[in-house]
Amino acid sequence: MGLKTVCCPSLAAIMMSAGCGGEEAPVTRAELPRLVIADTDVGASWRAFDEGRQVRADGVPGAREDPTRFGRVDGWKSRYRRRGTVATRGALVLESRADLFPSADAAEDDLEAYEREFSAELADLGGQLLSGVELGEEAAAVTYTQAGSAQAVRVYRLSWRRANATASLTVNGFEGRLSLRDALALARKQDARLAQAAEG
Repeated sequence: MGLKTVCCPSLAAIMMSAGCGGEEAPVTRAELPRLVIADTDVGASWRAFDEGRQVRADGVPGAREDPTRFGRVDGWKSRYRRRGTVATRGALVLESRADLFPSADAAEDDLEAYEREFSAELADLGGQLLSGVELGEEAAAVTYTQAGSAQAVRVYRLSWRRANATASLTVNGFEGRLSLRDALALARKQDARLAQAAEG
């Protein structure tokens, strides 16, 4: 069964050529570093442990492994963590990514590749597809658990598209302490950055 996406029809038409007044402007390479989660989004308890341009080592085997897929222009990432115990509520580790493409169509292809990646994860790990996740112009999301030393770890993976860019956020925390609401609160901060860039 294919993954569903959430679409916002009022934003669906993206005009990529010059002279298309009133439509979203394409996101540029110079804006990429500002399209991932930053210190101001997470607060003082969080510490960045990896930030910068995505490199080949950041690739994940599967549908999105090729860094040149769909004419991809560039990508950025940030990774954060905070101290916590099995009693700590909310996310404890997060990974934020943004990828830039030459067109909205190419970014749509990348979101579809995310969907295939999520399907493979569900086949391997179990879990469930999350419907009705409203991020960007279209989105896909999954959640699953992984075994932990003290308690199972809950993982949420959200991906979405605006204009000619895709974004993703992966968060984890202890089972029963991390909710979809927690994940969405962080994702919407990242999406606000992307929306601002797409507006030009």
